[in-house]
Amino acid sequence: MITNIALGGRRVALAAATGIAATAVLASTALAATGPWTVVPSANSTTVTDTELRAVSMVDNTHGFAVGDADGKAVVESWNGSSWDLVSQDSSGFLNGVAALSATDAWAVGTTYTGGTQRTLIEHFNGTNWTVVPSPNNGVNSALNAVAARAANDVWAVGQDGVNESKPIIEHWDGTSWTLVQGVQAPKNGIEFLKGVTITSDGTVWAVGTVGKSLAPEGFRLTAFIERLTGGTWQSVPVPATNPSSSANLNAISATSATDVWAVGAVGSQALAEHWNGTAWTIVPTPTVSGKSTVLKGVKAIAPNNAWFIGDQSLATISALSNGTTTTFLPTPTGTQRGDLSGIAAVDHTLYTVGSQINNATTFQEQTLALTNTAG
Repeated sequence: MITNIALGGRRVALAAATGIAATAVLASTALAATGPWTVVPSANSTTVTDTELRAVSMVDNTHGFAVGDADGKAVVESWNGSSWDLVSQDSSGFLNGVAALSATDAWAVGTTYTGGTQRTLIEHFNGTNWTVVPSPNNGVNSALNAVAARAANDVWAVGQDGVNESKPIIEHWDGTSWTLVQGVQAPKNGIEFLKGVTITSDGTVWAVGTVGKSLAPEGFRLTAFIERLTGGTWQSVPVPATNPSSSANLNAISATSATDVWAVGAVGSQALAEHWNGTAWTIVPTPTVSGKSTVLKGVKAIAPNNAWFIGDQSLATISALSNGTTTTFLPTPTGTQRGDLSGIAAVDHTLYTVGSQINNATTFQEQTLALTNTAG
């Protein structure tokens, strides 16, 4: 069971007792926001070296959850309208995804270590406490990377399982328990892992990631992969061809409707963005930046012609705004040494993104980084 701090005054007392910083650590003055993004306070652990946030989900502009880890300890932070406060830090593992249905019903997923074995980790928030909920595994080295919730009895999580991340994992919560669901199988002598999941308004579930086939004499050829659940069956969906000499992957997916779905990742050293119009996936143009490597790690669809991307570009944070035809990179505050953005969410026209920053050139200590943007 997770050590929990209720969403109220008890947070400070328990945080002090456990040696966890109850007050947020602000970015340095060198991180003054440029463009529409503004740094907001986010908490760091004082008992370990590194703290990182990987995903965020918002209920409204005064309630939300961000998850990550602090040196291998799962971390959950809550939004109170002005800052991110530490709620829990426990369990040996990482939290990679979070989905909130309400301020009293939220899910977080990741991976934990038991007896030297990597296992799936799922936690649930009931309005008072975060607790671990039993979740199935399909072998060894299991991890869940993302979670999406449509209702209290309809929650989906995706990841991978097995040596060399060879098998995809899809799990479903029906209101009573988590069960494994058969998705599209990895190719023979190949690998497949799922990094993102979303549910459209009509109940269609989409998952994205990477699939790879073995190459002689060794190695894999990796390509972007998309599958969806319709009519009770998971089926792969054709994706646009990318440069065959470069590996491609998709890291995140977001939708506003059944005919407006966005996915992002990378192909080689450049950003990759794709859009579903209800009939087919097409590549969304993104700028090519010479001499820099760009990876998109998160996406939030606001409207059919309005989607935000986040990630990193040569160790610096990056955001982008796309209308489906033109994508523009926008400046974001980055640590003085480097930074990374991994999760993005929105409420109305306010955007929230989280990740990590490094400000010390000697220790390279990771600290949380949280930004807001009212220009969504």
